[in-house]
Amino acid sequence: MIGIELPTLNTNDSSYTLVEWLVPDGSSIEGEEPLALVETSKASEEIESTGPGILHVLVGGGQDCRPGQTIAYLFESAEERDSYRASAAAPAAASAPPDAEPSITNAARALADRHGVSEAELRGLGRTVIRTADVEALVRRASSAPASPERQLSKRQRTVGAVVTESMRTVPAAAAYAKVDVGQAEELARQLSERTGSFVSLPVLLIKAVARRHAAHPLMFAALTDDGVVRESERAHVGVTMDAGRGLYTPVVHDAAELSGDRIADLLTGFRSKAFRGTFQAAELAGATIMVAPHTTEGMVLATPIVFPGQTCVISIGAVDDQVLLDAQGTPRTHRFVHLGLVYDHRVVNGRDAMALLKDVKAELEAPAALG
Repeated sequence: MIGIELPTLNTNDSSYTLVEWLVPDGSSIEGEEPLALVETSKASEEIESTGPGILHVLVGGGQDCRPGQTIAYLFESAEERDSYRASAAAPAAASAPPDAEPSITNAARALADRHGVSEAELRGLGRTVIRTADVEALVRRASSAPASPERQLSKRQRTVGAVVTESMRTVPAAAAYAKVDVGQAEELARQLSERTGSFVSLPVLLIKAVARRHAAHPLMFAALTDDGVVRESERAHVGVTMDAGRGLYTPVVHDAAELSGDRIADLLTGFRSKAFRGTFQAAELAGATIMVAPHTTEGMVLATPIVFPGQTCVISIGAVDDQVLLDAQGTPRTHRFVHLGLVYDHRVVNGRDAMALLKDVKAELEAPAALG
């Protein structure tokens, strides 16, 4: 008998939802194959078998489960499983008990989050499986009722709140800012977009520029351990904050220094689609060693994001701002500027180090030939 334990899929969650089993209880498993779909506050992940055997389910679809919990067993034979069931050593929970949490489809959960429908309201429907039509009925009912000043935060937003609170509690942050002329960078982005067909933007070039500075500024890509040791990373894995209206996500561009600008652009395009649909896999949100936070909505000049726990710094970029300056001959010319903001963990990084990184990234963006 081999136990199938639920791995840690998201360090911000203490529990997950086992959405459904992909194979029926009692099935014969040939080897490593997907068995169950588990949903965290930010992603859905398939749980695979650890080998061949006869599946015996311990946690039913729609139920909550925690990291490290045994959710199923694999027996060598049907006879061994039957013997185990007969011994009543543990309940055979192929189906959820009457008072179990309902199973909520991904589409229904996303719709509920968008409209602020609480878990209690969903449970109150008394259904085993909750679909989008059920949530739509709740939304219609709420719209016809008198307006309430209270609104239930979504599970995703509560997770964001937990991360922000942890950052504010544990990271003594400081900040530095730089003004960057991005006229040449915008021209490079336009040329790359035309040549490759990818949507290359200033945030794309910023990700590349930051990643290229990894070797020169290793502390900016490091993590401070609980015992006061700084653990430097071997690679530049750049996380990107992204909100398409359904919650904040931080997908990761792995090995960003090795990727071309158009490849990074394609990854961001795919990330935006997944952020809108809420379909990230856990691996796409894990492993960031530094963070980039685009705040490029028109009129946004400066932004001061938080340093994510486990990282040392985050770099923000604001919207482009046109300014007219006189050239050497006294002729007025329009320049295109953005402001970069660097927020850093002052336990690890000092102001001199922060300004050195900003200076290098500024130089990369103002002479961007190497960022293509």
